[in-house]
Amino acid sequence: MVKILVVQSRTRPERIERERENFTRTIGDTAEVEFLSALDEKLAWKSPEQFLRDSDGVILGGSSDFDFNGGREEKDPARLVSFIILSRVKNFISYALKEEMPLLGVCFGHQMIAEMNGGKVSNDKEQTKFGSYEIALTKEGMRDPLFSKLPPSFFAQYSHKDSVTELPKGSVLLADAPNCRFAALRYGKKAYTVQFHPEVERNSLEKGPHHDSPEASRIVPLWIDLIVSGKKKG
Repeated sequence: MVKILVVQSRTRPERIERERENFTRTIGDTAEVEFLSALDEKLAWKSPEQFLRDSDGVILGGSSDFDFNGGREEKDPARLVSFIILSRVKNFISYALKEEMPLLGVCFGHQMIAEMNGGKVSNDKEQTKFGSYEIALTKEGMRDPLFSKLPPSFFAQYSHKDSVTELPKGSVLLADAPNCRFAALRYGKKAYTVQFHPEVERNSLEKGPHHDSPEASRIVPLWIDLIVSGKKKG
């Protein structure tokens, strides 16, 4: 069975546990899953080959605690810690991209990888959203090995203040929407990032529109089956 490493960037215990429950549910029995915190200074962040040697794929989760901008003051701790997290994990992200290791960035993870590759992340009010919103595949998305398995348009769950506002270098746009310019990206053959939360099946927030998102919820197991397990087979 393949092994998936989920890197969390959260501090509140209830939100750490909720994210773990969501990923555990959506991964199901398709893979063994291990969770760790990007805030753990004791881990071997500077030795990516050692850090990732027992993993077949990596998921970079979201964060409700930190923002690269978030409309906060420049020296706000929530902004400063975001860049500390990025400096801590960028070695193994770069290693995974170079080695074509399966990678999935979700929300904050999507923004981290974009920030590393010249895709500016800012507090764009027109793209900030909470709740269920519809996105559409681009022509590249319809040809993509993973996203081509999804309908041309579908609902996804969002919860974010910051957004990617420039297409990152080396990325391919797979899905977008009027209020989400870069909903899904691919880097190389095996690294995918999404601004939304495919591990969440429905909007549990009081604010924002409410729609179930069964198609978006297929992304994680499809990624494991087609991209991660595909690597193991071939």
